Amino acid sequence: MLPVNSGGHSACQNFVVDNLRKDYPDPDSVPRSVWDIIDRFWNLELSYTDEKLKNKYSVFGPKPRTPSSMHRSYLLSIDFKVTSITKWAAQLKINPLFAILSGFEVGDTPGVGTFYDFFDRLLDSDDDNFSPHQHPLKSSVKKTSKKGNKAASVEKLTVERLLKKLEAAPPSTDAQPFASLFVLLHKEFLLPSVKKGLINNSCLFFLC
Repeated sequence: MLPVNSGGHSACQNFVVDNLRKDYPDPDSVPRSVWDIIDRFWNLELSYTDEKLKNKYSVFGPKPRTPSSMHRSYLLSIDFKVTSITKWAAQLKINPLFAILSGFEVGDTPGVGTFYDFFDRLLDSDDDNFSPHQHPLKSSVKKTSKKGNKAASVEKLTVERLLKKLEAAPPSTDAQPFASLFVLLHKEFLLPSVKKGLINNSCLFFLC
C-alpha cells in the first residue's frame, strides 16, 4: 500500500496541537528550550518528502509510515542530539513528546528497521556501499636529495586547480545516489529560507 498523507502539513500541525493538549495540558511542564524546537518543527513543511518518495513504495503489503513523519522524526533526533537510531527508536516508545512531534501516535512508533528502510528509499541507489572496496595505492613521498629541503607534493591536483575545474564545469548531482537528498534540501529548506529572506538567492546556484 502506498503512503498517504491526507491533509498535508495542516493535518500534521493539527495532530501535534491536539496531542500536546492531551498529553501535556500544563505548558510549563515542557522546558522553554523544547518549546523552541516544537515551534520550529511545527512550522517545518515536509510534505514534499511524501511526493518525492511515493514511487519508492509498493502498492502491495501493509500501509507504510508516512515519509514526511519519518523525515521529521530523524531531524528531531539530530536536534535532540540522539545520534543512535537504536536509541532514538527506543526514545520514541518511552517519550510521548518525541512521538507526537514526529507525527506518530503514542504507543505506535516505528522501529529501527523502519528507519533504515526509509534511509534506503531516500538514496537513489540499490548498493549499500558508496565507496569501492578496493582503493588505489597511495603515492610514496620521494625523499629530497638535500637535508632540510621540502619534499615534493604527492597530490595529483591542487586545491586551486580543482576549484578552477569545478567553476568551469560544475559537477552534476543527478546521477549520484544522494541526488534525492539535494532535491529535498532545495525544496524544503533552501527555497523557504530564500522566501523568508534568511539567505541570498545566489546561494542556490549549485542546486539549480
